[in-house]
Amino acid sequence: MELYRRPDVYRRRWRVLAVLSLGLALVIMSLAGVNVALASLQRELGVSLTVLQWINNAYTLTFGGLLLSAGALGDRYGRKGALAWGLVIFIGAALLGGVANDAAVLLVSRAVMGIGAAFIMPATLSITTNVFGPAERPTAIAVWAGVASAGGALGPLLTGVLLTGWWFIPPGGWELAFLYNVPLGGAVLLASVLWIPRSSDPEAARGDPLGALTSLVALSALLFWLIEGPERGWTSPLVVAALAAALAFGAAFVAWERRSAHPMLPLSLFSVPRFRVGAGVNTMSFLVLIGFWFLLILYVQFALGYSPLQAGLTTLPEALSGMLVAPFTPRLVSRYGARRVMAVGFGVLTVCFALLAATDATTPYSFLAAPITLAGVGLSLTTVPATNDIMAATPLAKAGVGSAVNDATRELGAALGIATLGTLSAVLYRRSVEGADLREDLAEAAADSPGAALEATSELADAGELSASGVETVASVVAEAFSRAFSLSMLAAAIIAALCGVWVLLARREAASRRRQTHDAAEGAQEE
Repeated sequence: MELYRRPDVYRRRWRVLAVLSLGLALVIMSLAGVNVALASLQRELGVSLTVLQWINNAYTLTFGGLLLSAGALGDRYGRKGALAWGLVIFIGAALLGGVANDAAVLLVSRAVMGIGAAFIMPATLSITTNVFGPAERPTAIAVWAGVASAGGALGPLLTGVLLTGWWFIPPGGWELAFLYNVPLGGAVLLASVLWIPRSSDPEAARGDPLGALTSLVALSALLFWLIEGPERGWTSPLVVAALAAALAFGAAFVAWERRSAHPMLPLSLFSVPRFRVGAGVNTMSFLVLIGFWFLLILYVQFALGYSPLQAGLTTLPEALSGMLVAPFTPRLVSRYGARRVMAVGFGVLTVCFALLAATDATTPYSFLAAPITLAGVGLSLTTVPATNDIMAATPLAKAGVGSAVNDATRELGAALGIATLGTLSAVLYRRSVEGADLREDLAEAAADSPGAALEATSELADAGELSASGVETVASVVAEAFSRAFSLSMLAAAIIAALCGVWVLLARREAASRRRQTHDAAEGAQEE
């Protein structure tokens, strides 16, 4: 009997969705929330922009690289168990990050948190699709996607409150960006043990360790090439070797998945246009949006001088608009079609990023609020139909694989977004700083990162070696340089979003043309 037909499960299905949504929110909040702590972390630990990218991508790398394997294991051995063990790993790694005192331990913590998240996220979606029947499933998936959108904004808000302090909450250090996951994760773990029903696929495929290894190495090498290329030089032997490894292991992954009896990623699913377009939309929407989140939080702190709490509040309109639009998206899809809605979503994102391309070091929040709100609308209009298409094209018994593919495409996009837009902004920032008239020691610190420049300025001012006007000059140079890097990166994001919208429309026409050809061929066969 399907899980959603069981009376006991049916009665508590919305309670189950609430618990699963909290688990999902925890994963997404951790992905986005740490961004608010990056400025403080950079000042205290003295790390560069490149290291900040790795701290973010250590999470998305293991998260995205293991999602498919974790989803398959959850299908085979039980989704409730996968969710519970994922939460245990996630909580333990968050605790490690909270007591870390150097970047190396933080990288390990973030990577292990990503492993836990890889088991949590696909379990939440696959259990959701099994708990709700066909009539309610699109609505449940819309709620799931809306929570994912909200988590991306609520994470920075919560982190900002913890770092800055508010009302009865005293201000704390960047460590709290990790430690808040411990009590919240514990509550979700307890609720999942009590209320989540057991489910699995009795015919689930066995694990695919070779597929997981080759995909993880390929993605790691690609990210190394993108992030370290500007730092070490694109012709550096190590950077060139990373690109070669990414191509070689990527080709090996595809070749192995085609011949494997139990592939981690059934490539046959990509022959279904609905699945293929959904996966592509997820990847590209998260590429531009996660890159945007990463840069926006740094921009408002380094260029506009916001506190961590103000930076967290900056993203609140996106959470609200995303949560409001997501539940209505299934109705829009049923009336206008998924691909039209997704194309409009990319159009909204294009307008959002085009507006952000007009920002500078004096832009008021009254201007920023509009494009940030549009980001939430665009995210819901693109990812809700994409997620529903992926799950609808996947057999119900293989929901874990479909869920994992859905999540893996998002994390792949997130990792590529931080790497590409983050690297672009770092290059643009350094070029702007190098052209500024700064004394040698400050110029070197500024070229390393905005945080290093501000920290060096503060130390020199405290020692009486830099005047107040000198402090203002450095702060102005950093603000102008980072705001210019941010605006040009947003222009690049706008171009990417516009091209994606065109691609979705062309894919829709291609699918319609194929349906007409199939229909004509069937009619011809009947006439004969």
